[in-house]
Amino acid sequence: MYTTRLQENIGKILHGRYTLVAAIGQGASGDVYLAHDLSLGRKVAIKLLHSSLAGDPFFLKRFQSEAKSAASLNHPSIMRVFDWGESGSTPYLVLEYLSGGSLREYLNTGDLLTESQAASLMLQVAQGLSYAHGRGYVHRDIKPANLLFDDEARIRIADFGLARALSEAAWTEPVGTLMGTARYASPEQALAKESDRTSDVYSLGLVIHEALLGTLPFTGDTTVSLLMARIHSDVEVPEAAGSLKPIIDSCLKLSTRERISSNDLVSQLEKLVRVLDPPERLSVEGPTLMVADENGDLTEVAEMALIASGNGAAKEVYIPPGGANDKTSALGGAETQVAIDVISPGAAGVLSTKSGASTPMPTQTLHLHRRSETPFYKRKLSIIGAIVLVLLIILAVLTAIGIPSKLAADIFSTKVPNVLGETPQQAKSNIEAAHLKLGSISKQYSSTVKAGLISAESPKPGFTLPKGKTVSIVVSKGHAPVTMTDLVGLSQASAESKLRSIDLIPEIVKRYSETAPVGQVISTSPGPGTYNIGTKVTLTISQGPAPRKVPNLVGESAATAVSQLKALVLTPSETRAFSNSVPAGTVISQTQTPGSMVPRGSTIDFVVSKGPQMVVVPNVVGDNLQQAEAALNQVGLAVGSVYSYFGSNTVVASSPGGGTKVRAGTSVSLVTG
Repeated sequence: MYTTRLQENIGKILHGRYTLVAAIGQGASGDVYLAHDLSLGRKVAIKLLHSSLAGDPFFLKRFQSEAKSAASLNHPSIMRVFDWGESGSTPYLVLEYLSGGSLREYLNTGDLLTESQAASLMLQVAQGLSYAHGRGYVHRDIKPANLLFDDEARIRIADFGLARALSEAAWTEPVGTLMGTARYASPEQALAKESDRTSDVYSLGLVIHEALLGTLPFTGDTTVSLLMARIHSDVEVPEAAGSLKPIIDSCLKLSTRERISSNDLVSQLEKLVRVLDPPERLSVEGPTLMVADENGDLTEVAEMALIASGNGAAKEVYIPPGGANDKTSALGGAETQVAIDVISPGAAGVLSTKSGASTPMPTQTLHLHRRSETPFYKRKLSIIGAIVLVLLIILAVLTAIGIPSKLAADIFSTKVPNVLGETPQQAKSNIEAAHLKLGSISKQYSSTVKAGLISAESPKPGFTLPKGKTVSIVVSKGHAPVTMTDLVGLSQASAESKLRSIDLIPEIVKRYSETAPVGQVISTSPGPGTYNIGTKVTLTISQGPAPRKVPNLVGESAATAVSQLKALVLTPSETRAFSNSVPAGTVISQTQTPGSMVPRGSTIDFVVSKGPQMVVVPNVVGDNLQQAEAALNQVGLAVGSVYSYFGSNTVVASSPGGGTKVRAGTSVSLVTG
C-alpha cells in the first residue's frame, strides 16, 4: 500500500538536481520514484532507502562503498547506477530508469514465458552475472522483482551491491519483505552460510523455473518450511521444462561444487538459443506511476513525460485520451485533461495537454489537476468529425452512381510497400510515397540480411492501412557475433568442425610439441571470445615431439654418453668389450650414425671398452711343441720364437714363464731340448 511518505516526497528536489516526479513503488529496502535530472534533462529512477538505515554508520559506510562499486559495472544486462548521495539523513541511489516493469509484474499477470523466451531471458541475466562474477561481485538477491525490463523488453539486473550492504546493516526489514527474498534463496543462504557466485546461479534457476512452469520447486506453508525443504536434496525439474530442463537442473544442485558456474551457464545457453526458434518479443508494460492531485492524494497515472527547460520557460507535452494503447492517465477516463506542474528554483517544467500553458506554482511542488477550458484535442476532434462526415457523404454519392467500393476505399487507404532489403533512406522515400509515415527505427542482428538494410517492417508488406499511419522498420546489424569457446586440447578435426559450425574460418599451422600428442590443438589465434562471422582463426596443431639428432659418442666416457642421450630424451643401450687400444670406460663404437635424426625415445646402442684382456701363461714345460702351441692358443696366446737344443721336441722353458699374466695375443717364446 502506498503511504503518506510517498505523498510527502513527490515534488522534492534532491541535491538541487533530481526532482521526484512520481512514485513507482515501495520495496524491501526503500521507495522508488520517477525523477527528472535537471542537469542532463533525462528521466532517472531514484531509490530512497528507509530512513531507519540512516542511523547505522556501518551501513552508510558500506552503502557508499557498494554504490561506488556498483557504478563501475557497465554491462547491457545490469541496471546502471548513475549517482548516490544522502537527502537530509536518508541515503539514495540514482539509477537508470527502466520503463518496462519487472519480471515479477509480468508474472503477476498470469502469463508465462515460452521455452525460447525463457532461454533468451536466462541468457541475458547469466551474461550479466558472469560479467559481475568475473569482477568479484555477488548479487545475493536474484528474484523476479530485481529483474527489470526496458522499453524494448530487454532485461536488466537491479540492486547490485545493495543486498550485501543491507545484509550487514543493523536494521529490521519491513514485515512481509523477507518471504519474497527467501522464495529464491539458495540452500547455503537458507542455512545462513556465506553466499558465493553459485548462489546467484541457484536463485536464477528458481526464477526461470517459475517463469517457465508457473511454480517454484518444493512447497511450504511458512518461510521456514519453504527454506528447510530446499536444503536436503537437488531439485527435480519436470520434463515440461523441455530443452531447458538439463540447464535448470545444473543450476539447482544442492552442492555448490556440483552447481554450474555463470560462465559455463552462458556457454550452455548460447548453444541452446542458437537451435531454438527466435523468441516472440515480450509484451511488457511500464510501472503504474503515482502523482498527487489537487487535494494532495495519490492518483495513478499509466504513463507520463516530464520536460523541464533550462531557461525557466514552461514547455508542455500532449497526453492523448483513449485506451491502453494511448497510455492515457487513469484520471477521469477520456474526458479528463491532465497537467503536471513541476517548479524548481530557477526553472519550470510542465507536463500538460495542448489546451494551454499552465501557470507555474510559486513553490517547489508537483500537482495533478484538471483543466476547465475546452481541451485542444476536443476542438481538433470536432474538426476531424466534420471532415469525416463530408467524406462519408462523398463516398455515399460515389457508391450510388456506381463507383466501385474498392476505388472509394483507395481514396482513404493504402498498402504498406515492401521495403525489405532497402536502405533506411530508400525505405523512408517509398513509405512516404505510399502516403504513410516512417515510424520507429530499430536495429537487430540478422543472419540473412546485410548490415544497413531493412530486415523487417511492421505492418508487413501488402497490409492495408489508412493513409497517414506509421510503418516501423528494423535495420539489420548483420549476422550476430558468434562466441568461440576454448578449443585447446581438441583434435584438429573436432576444432575445425566447431569453427565451421559458427561460421568462423579455420587456418592450420603445425608445430612440434613435447607435451601435446600428434593432431591435438596447442593454441588458437585469436583466443576464446566473441567475433564476427567470417573471422579467420589460426589453429596450431601438434606434430608431436621434434626428432633428435644422434650425438657422436665415440671417445666419450660411458657416463657422459648416457647423460647426453637422456638429455635428448633418447634411451641409452650400453654393451662392453675388451680393447687393447681404447682405455677402459670409454666408448669404442655406436650403432646409429652420428648426425642422423631419430624419433624422441629411440634406443641408441654403443660399446664401452673394458680395457685389454689379461690371461695367465699356461705351464707348457714337458709338453712337445704341438701340445704347447695348443695350450697357448687355447688361452689367447701365440707361439713366438722356438729355440731347439740337441734336436729335441720337448719344451724345457718358456718366456714369459708359466703363471705370468700377460695381454691376450701376446707371443710366448719356447725352448726345447
